[in-house]
Amino acid sequence: MPALSNPRYERFAQALFAGLAGETRVDRARSTAYLTAYPNCSNGNSAEAAASRLLRRVKPILERVRELQAESMARQQHSIDLSRDRVGRDLDLAFRTAKEQGNASAMVSSALGIAKVFHAVPNDQESPFSFKNAQSMHDVGRKLLLTVGMQNPDDRSIEQAIEANDTFVARLGQIAASQSTIDAT
Repeated sequence: MPALSNPRYERFAQALFAGLAGETRVDRARSTAYLTAYPNCSNGNSAEAAASRLLRRVKPILERVRELQAESMARQQHSIDLSRDRVGRDLDLAFRTAKEQGNASAMVSSALGIAKVFHAVPNDQESPFSFKNAQSMHDVGRKLLLTVGMQNPDDRSIEQAIEANDTFVARLGQIAASQSTIDAT
């Protein structure tokens, strides 16, 4: 919800929101917020009655205050840092603390956590079709055949898959080169 179209309503809503954090009862009073928006009103009971009337009649004011509260809460919530560096630092600290305490099982847990974060230990969720752990073109050829449903590829099929991959990569190079030629003109 954007700011209220009536500037005095908006000022009243802002003052009500600010008053929620007031230190004294007077700071938190609706009449104080009303006097902020309508300074010509007489102080005391008339400001309190006018504030009460306005809140009953103009519902968007309370909606705006709730929105301001939600925005404030969203700004105050800490964002969770799940970066590999931060997680790695925390796990390293846990490992060093466990080592100082002589806690072997905690050391092992921390070391495994570090290895998983930095992919030194195979991830259970990693797909068997992933090419990240391919060590040779033979592995690439085998994985290519696995992705199309071939269960146990033999060496001859793997060689053919490598040739097909080489042809494919060469064709992609031609496409890229022709694009570069077009861009240069």
